[in-house]
Amino acid sequence: MSMKRIALTTAAFAGLGLLFYAISGGFVAKLDTENQNLPGEALAGRAVVRVQAETLPVRQQYTGSIVADQQATLSARLTAQVADVLVDVGDTVQAGDILIRLDSLDLDARVRQTEQALASAQAQLNIARKDYERTKSLFNRKLVAQARLDEALSNLQTADARFKQSQASVEEAQTTYGYSIIAAPFDGVITQKLVHRGDIASPGVPMLSLYNPATLMMESYIAASQRHLLALGQHWLVTLPEQGLALDGMIKEITPASDAGSRSVVVKLAIENKAQGQADGQQLFPGQQLFPGMFARVGIVTGEEPVLVVPASSTYRIGQLQYVKIVDGERVVPRLIKTRPYAEDKLIVRKGVAEGTEVLADPAAALGGG
Repeated sequence: MSMKRIALTTAAFAGLGLLFYAISGGFVAKLDTENQNLPGEALAGRAVVRVQAETLPVRQQYTGSIVADQQATLSARLTAQVADVLVDVGDTVQAGDILIRLDSLDLDARVRQTEQALASAQAQLNIARKDYERTKSLFNRKLVAQARLDEALSNLQTADARFKQSQASVEEAQTTYGYSIIAAPFDGVITQKLVHRGDIASPGVPMLSLYNPATLMMESYIAASQRHLLALGQHWLVTLPEQGLALDGMIKEITPASDAGSRSVVVKLAIENKAQGQADGQQLFPGQQLFPGMFARVGIVTGEEPVLVVPASSTYRIGQLQYVKIVDGERVVPRLIKTRPYAEDKLIVRKGVAEGTEVLADPAAALGGG
């Protein structure tokens, strides 16, 4: 390649480079739009406010679930056929309500049998007692020997022991008969029905599950390093994002030891579920809005941070940029700022103004009027 062609090629690439640089604005001076004050306007007695410093709590968010503190899974205490299931999933029950009946024909027969044995033992005891009293009277008159009185006493003691044994058998049979009736241990809502009529119930095999909505709590795993910030009776904000609920939670339980794997402690917070018992003619748990398994968050205050706050009405936007109008003598000039949400009528200033700076209270109205 000749030197002439090399020079032409180099010149062409240099020209293209200068062209791209010009297109990208390389020859135009860049303006500092963030710190440059735009043209101002007269203050003219408009209302102003000051940028104020406030101290806000710093919250650490932890996730958790809604759990029932009072829940139970019911099972049979004997092997028997299920005669009837009187509830369905979702039914509300009161303590003592009959939920399931087991086949009790053989149990009922056993109760009658033991009751008859008890009646026979009672009759034998009455005979032995009368015989002893008669023998004792004869012995006192020296009409019978000591051996006869000892025999009568022994018969009485034996009859009394048999009577007490029969009483215990009746009580045992009646107790076993009671196992054929599965009743609700507390007020609650049925969550699972695992047996149906005709099934065979066995000891330890679950049949029904229920929980008490009045005992729902929020359970969360809190970092063990922040255990010192927690105490029983403290109130923290519990939120359920999916339901849009914000509830007051009070710490009711803190595990005394942390989990070795997650380095966390289990904390349970009591929350209101609007389940205040049964009103006359009304549902057992009116207004229930929480259910076990719901996702929840709890915010733990871990410290404080200083922030600058301005009224939301003192800011306005031009495109994607947010401004305030700061007071500069008898004029107000726009100033670019960056904010983050704080409250419905306030914003936290991240950048752009200092504490005590006076800004126009309602620049949007002034902007529209101008």
